[in-house]
Amino acid sequence: MQPLHDALHGALRPAPRPALTLGPALVLGAGGWLGSAMLSQVLAAGHARVGAWVRQPMASTHRGLVAVPEAVWQAPTPAQREAWAGATAYLVLERAGLVGARDAVFAAPQAADLLPLARQLRDLGVARLAVVLPHAANSLPEALRHGFADADEHALSTLGFDQLLLVRSSRDAAALPPGTPWWDRLAAAWWSQLRWIVPDAERPLRSVALARVVVAAVRLLREAPPGVRVLPQGVASRAAHAAEGVEPVLRTWLALPQKNGA
Repeated sequence: MQPLHDALHGALRPAPRPALTLGPALVLGAGGWLGSAMLSQVLAAGHARVGAWVRQPMASTHRGLVAVPEAVWQAPTPAQREAWAGATAYLVLERAGLVGARDAVFAAPQAADLLPLARQLRDLGVARLAVVLPHAANSLPEALRHGFADADEHALSTLGFDQLLLVRSSRDAAALPPGTPWWDRLAAAWWSQLRWIVPDAERPLRSVALARVVVAAVRLLREAPPGVRVLPQGVASRAAHAAEGVEPVLRTWLALPQKNGA
């Protein structure tokens, strides 16, 4: 009688809500600290399929993860265009933080690859692109330490993505360009000491926290009008540390209505 009782009792409960299923996603730059965190968060987000740019075959793979060689966007077939049409792409630019066989599998985009890759992804049918820099600026190559170049941002905005999200890194005093006058360096060093009294919510984020915020922001962009948006460090940090969770802060930033009276 107990199994029957359990079955009848269960039938009276509301049916579980189906898991959110998003369209396909691509991660370019899945190695390193931030890339690994981004891949993990994207896999957990509920995408129908997740592809990662690889340089060589993977010995093993996660369920739902597809190895995507460079040829897919360099010379896509009609079937590949159909498979990735409307996809969301995460392009992570950073100096690899891990050294090992695992990271050697994944390709690491460089700053010079940004525009060519974005054009190829758009040709593949990618609808949303998030370009992510780590919030620890001193881990970046010199060319990226001060954020995106204005020309690159403008060129990306003209490619026709439905949504373009640029996630900038924080500025680091040690990243001043060569030839900066000594008084500017002294002032920058003095201001950099303030990091010790900056609240936690305003400090640079660790890779896992930043990846969580970026994936949440991209998911919410589906409710926002098309356009180009820059997610600054301050907003990302407040979202990551908010007691009410990531989403309310990001909804305020995107001017979206809050849910459940949040």
